[in-house]
Amino acid sequence: MNLFDRFILTLYSLALVVVSLFVMATSLNLISYEYVMAIIEEMYSSSRTSLIYFAAAAIFFLISVKFLFTSLRGAGRQPAPPAVRSTTEYGDVRITIDTLESLAAHAAKKVRGIRDLKAKVRPEENGTSVHIKVTVDGDTPIPVLVEQVQQGVKQHVELIAGVVISEVTVLVSEVAQANTGTRVRRVE
Repeated sequence: MNLFDRFILTLYSLALVVVSLFVMATSLNLISYEYVMAIIEEMYSSSRTSLIYFAAAAIFFLISVKFLFTSLRGAGRQPAPPAVRSTTEYGDVRITIDTLESLAAHAAKKVRGIRDLKAKVRPEENGTSVHIKVTVDGDTPIPVLVEQVQQGVKQHVELIAGVVISEVTVLVSEVAQANTGTRVRRVE
């Protein structure tokens, strides 16, 4: 729902609150019969007043119809999650970004020396890129570790999902201390 629709819905809800309060107060005799009749007589006797009431009722009616059609048109239709799409001889295949991120994380966790990681997948025109942020143990040489992560992630995702991986970027964000379990931030 866009900002304009939210604004209109807020005004519509406020108008309904006022009308509801008026009807409840009238039904409990908190607003006198004479006052309600004076409003109705004013509406019938003055063409200007009746035109104002008509315009307000018409706007209220149009907003109600708009929200009714919007709710019926959008009912049961969820937006599709972001996905990578490929075509096979049998039809279309869509694999969600979340699934690809899970596959990439699974492959990266298999590499010895990885303590913690976060994977992000971005579909691009020339393939899909995978960005992995890792915490390493500090005992394995980082260039060797990064290369293993890149190869493992690329091979695993391409094999399991059938999606072409154009690049695997690895950011080593922390080195965990072997003895204490604390982390030391690396500057890059």
